Amino acid sequence: MNGALSSSTEVDFVEEFAAAAERFAVAVAWTDQRAVVPTCPRWTVRQLVVHVANVHAWAATVVETGRAAHEQDDEPSSSRPRQVSQWYAGKAEDLYEVLRSTDPGRPCWNFAFGLGVAGFWRRRQLHETTVHLLDLDAAGGRATELTPVVAADGVDEVLTVFLPRMHQRGHVLGLDRPLALTATDTGDTWLLAPRPRAAATGGLPTVQRRRSATSAVPDRLEAEAATLYRLLWGRSAAADADVSFHGDHSRLTAFLGSRLVP
Repeated sequence: MNGALSSSTEVDFVEEFAAAAERFAVAVAWTDQRAVVPTCPRWTVRQLVVHVANVHAWAATVVETGRAAHEQDDEPSSSRPRQVSQWYAGKAEDLYEVLRSTDPGRPCWNFAFGLGVAGFWRRRQLHETTVHLLDLDAAGGRATELTPVVAADGVDEVLTVFLPRMHQRGHVLGLDRPLALTATDTGDTWLLAPRPRAAATGGLPTVQRRRSATSAVPDRLEAEAATLYRLLWGRSAAADADVSFHGDHSRLTAFLGSRLVP
């Protein structure tokens, strides 16, 4: 991918973003703003909410202008959860209106590939919100339900957007033979394989998404899409998740322990 629209045709990114943002706003209103976020231990809930809201505002500016923009640094004037929730909801609503009114095929900068299209941000803001909803719910002691098709798309984003980005930052995956990840509830399989001329790309693997499981690859991970989503984003550990390992367990565990996301 080079910043074009996602290959997924099953996700309405704008409406799914709106739904995730609404869930996030409701959760903010019922969560202690001083609580530590266990999945992001350097942050309190308030810091988490401020981060997500400012990312929304930044993304809205990028989509409106089509160009890179300075990061936002706004904060709510109140520390009361209901008021913080309303402040966040305003930022999310602004972004929703921008995403909904902008042609997804319009040229637009993005942080991963440089030149791309505005549709990149529809997908990115859906998963930005969803990942941090996991964090917010963890701080509030709540379970988070993820739609399988959204979770599968999030897995695809990690492997096709963030894996190359982290590779460029020096976090080299360094595969010497293929491995596969299968979402057992959606039937999606991602095949990661070393390139024939790895030296030319510094070892960045190829990623292919298929609509069927494969037994041809000896080293395979199988789990529901939401489980894979949490694992790749570091929001759960393989030891605590319902995951089936096939092949070299240590190699697959090392893959899950790789720096795939920021």
